Amino acid sequence: MMLMNSSSAPTVRLKHTSINSDFSGRSNRPISLLSALYKLLTKVISKQVERVLDAEQPREQAGFRKNYSTIDHLHAINELIERCSEYRMPLYIAFIDYEKAFDTVETNSLWNVLQEQGVQSQLITLLRGIYASAQSMFKVGETTIPVKICRGVRQGDTISPKLFIATLEHVFRKLSWNDFGLAVNGNFLTNLRFADDVVLLAKSAEELQTMIDELDEHSLKCGLKISTAKTKIMATAGTAISLRGTQLECVESFLHLGQRISLNRDFPEEIARRIRAGWSCFHRYEKFMSSRTVEMEYKRALFNMCILPAMLYGAETWVLAKTTERKLACAQRRMERFMVGVRLLDKKTNAWLRGVTKVKDAVSSARERMWAYGWELAMSTNVKWSRELVEWRPPLTRPAGRPKARWRDEFQKVLGTCNWQLIARAKTKKEWIDLTRCRML
Repeated sequence: MMLMNSSSAPTVRLKHTSINSDFSGRSNRPISLLSALYKLLTKVISKQVERVLDAEQPREQAGFRKNYSTIDHLHAINELIERCSEYRMPLYIAFIDYEKAFDTVETNSLWNVLQEQGVQSQLITLLRGIYASAQSMFKVGETTIPVKICRGVRQGDTISPKLFIATLEHVFRKLSWNDFGLAVNGNFLTNLRFADDVVLLAKSAEELQTMIDELDEHSLKCGLKISTAKTKIMATAGTAISLRGTQLECVESFLHLGQRISLNRDFPEEIARRIRAGWSCFHRYEKFMSSRTVEMEYKRALFNMCILPAMLYGAETWVLAKTTERKLACAQRRMERFMVGVRLLDKKTNAWLRGVTKVKDAVSSARERMWAYGWELAMSTNVKWSRELVEWRPPLTRPAGRPKARWRDEFQKVLGTCNWQLIARAKTKKEWIDLTRCRML
């Protein structure tokens, strides 16, 4: 409590350990190893400001927030693409990338941001005192040159993520986008953010161009610069979007938050990518997994805790088809044969193989993840965009013809009704997930 009652920042002597760094590339930066005392101090400050700053964050920001995850925004984007595809609505997406985002925040503007968002003045004074003493030491031959650090929040610091998303929220509050974006149940969706991973959403190329220009203008005032090389455009119709005189690349797919996003909703390609990720993880432990001296229970635990999650990241958002289910199952059986030490020529049945390994089934686990997430959306008290987009039905007439498989079709097939959320709210999570067995029969 002494920190809160003090009007000035206490003097705390902190020891930093520096290591050599290669400056030959643009992405290489010197690293500072933060002392345990410093981490303890910023952890205390972080706990004090967390509740205040989180209350200032909108639902568009999911990064470093309780009860939010990458899955929420991945599902929101996939649902938006699904609905625009089903109703033939135009959609223009910009995946914004900031150059060295955490390292370029103007600290002078940061203190104004914290004051604007209700952080107590004593805590701001304390943070200013911490950042005022920041400096880097460059050794050239026998000469040591001190350089004062005037921008950036410290990477690896517990409070840095909160400071960054507060700054980004300040930028977005300066934007007048009341009529921009897509109208979803009476609210306009213009952007989705996960820390510095920003997605802009528009209904026309002209609108998207205006949004990018305005975001760039206000971002620069806080020290944030949008990268023209890494920012990508995805649109239902060909378009030319530029930034500071440089035309931005238009792509058919983009890797966002660990998942491949595409307007044609190419889940088979994404699932194939996850299978490769599973194999990459498996090969890392190949000697352990194929050893005849290691007990199967340890192999099983490693598979369930490390390899299966690598294969199923983002499965909550997938639309599974029979072909992709077979690919997942085949990849898993091949891994299991490595674990047991048998080959295809040994002609062991799949049932025998599973009886030996007793690992979780990849296809069943993927489906359980999807149903569990569906239950969480139905029960959620937070009005997330992921939930709102699931319930969204555009006020348009859907074109004739059968639409592509949709995420919600899984529930409708099993339950026989489109009101799956009402049924989910009437069941416990376990009872709800148990319904997936009906789908497997």
